[in-house]
Amino acid sequence: MALHGLTIEQKLIWERDGYLVLEQFLDAGEVSYYNERLDNAFKAWETKGGTNPASGQLQNVQQVCGVIEYDDALLELMENRRMMSILRDILGDSFVMIDNDGLIKPPQKEAHTNWHRDTGTLLYVNEKKVPFMAKVFYFLSDVHYDGGCLAFLPGSANMMNEQLPKVEKQEDMPGHVRMNVKAGTAVVFNGYTYHSALNNYTENTRRSLIYNYAPSFLRTWPGYEPSEALKSKASTRLRQMLLGMLPWTENPKAFEESEAVKS
Repeated sequence: MALHGLTIEQKLIWERDGYLVLEQFLDAGEVSYYNERLDNAFKAWETKGGTNPASGQLQNVQQVCGVIEYDDALLELMENRRMMSILRDILGDSFVMIDNDGLIKPPQKEAHTNWHRDTGTLLYVNEKKVPFMAKVFYFLSDVHYDGGCLAFLPGSANMMNEQLPKVEKQEDMPGHVRMNVKAGTAVVFNGYTYHSALNNYTENTRRSLIYNYAPSFLRTWPGYEPSEALKSKASTRLRQMLLGMLPWTENPKAFEESEAVKS
């Protein structure tokens, strides 16, 4: 099995559990830097009117939809070299960005969602099971056990809907695993994995950046389409591919070009 960014063990964990936890993906300096950039993005968003598309109207959180529009550093994080290699092992050699958000979950707030899948679609490409979407969370703060964790039901990406437990309170889900992680952790999960936000019972704020990727025959979700200003910054094939500007299919040249530029 030829892999670009994952170990064989990580690949097997991904296929078994439907998510991966990558500790210390960002170092302390990067966490501080991206926290600053996230704050700047919120200020820029508010200056431009502070409105989100209908799909981004969430309760009990502060959110900037299309956060890459508001800060170039967050646009660059979209194409993080290590994460691109990991996503090649998960999605293949051709994928696009379908949405992206900056998310702040304040203290003492109820969860903004209950248990769900992000997609009900199962996808096979060349007889190989491929996620319809793979979402990346970069956590920019420590997340405490009762601090509004992102939570998963391990193995649920391999379960039928009728096998999924139903609960009224998020924390009552049997067998769930909480992402009570350290700042700098990246979490990647299959959109078919059953997951939820939990209630934040602490005095701590949860801060994260979220990037959602999908096979290249999909397109950016409505309300998240890149602006002309953003597309004008797409000087590489990789960025053009991620922004949906190229009909790229099963061709690693975009990644090879990126590696050549950074070597």
